Amino acid sequence: MTSEKRPPLLIVEDDLALQKQIKWSLDRFESVTASDREAALGQFRRHTPAVVTMDLGLPPDPDTVQEGFKLLAQMLEFDPNVKVIVLTGQNDQANALRAIDLGAYDFLAKPFDPDLLGLIVGRA
Repeated sequence: MTSEKRPPLLIVEDDLALQKQIKWSLDRFESVTASDREAALGQFRRHTPAVVTMDLGLPPDPDTVQEGFKLLAQMLEFDPNVKVIVLTGQNDQANALRAIDLGAYDFLAKPFDPDLLGLIVGRA
C-alpha cells in the first residue's frame, strides 16, 4: 500500500482566523501558510506549491493592494505555471481584472463559499 501525497497548497492570509478557516476548508490538500509577502515568498520557494490562495491586502498596509500585487508578480516570475487564486476583501472589479491580467488563475471576493473555493482549487 502506497501513501499518496496530497497536492501542496500555499495559503497567504493576514487574518489568522480566516487563514485557519481556509486551511480547514481545504483539508484534503497539504497546506503551508504565510501572513505577509516576505513569509509567503519563503514558503513558496521552500515548498514550490502548485496552487496558492492569497489575499491582496497584506501587511504592512492591508488596506491597500500593493503588497498583494507585488507578491503575485514575484510568484509568477519564480514559477509561471503556479495557479494563484486571489481571495480578497478588496473586491472591486478593477482589482479582479488586474489580478487576472497579471496572471492569476481566478479571483474570489470575501466572504467566500468554502465549497466554491474547494472546487476552484481542485480544478487548478
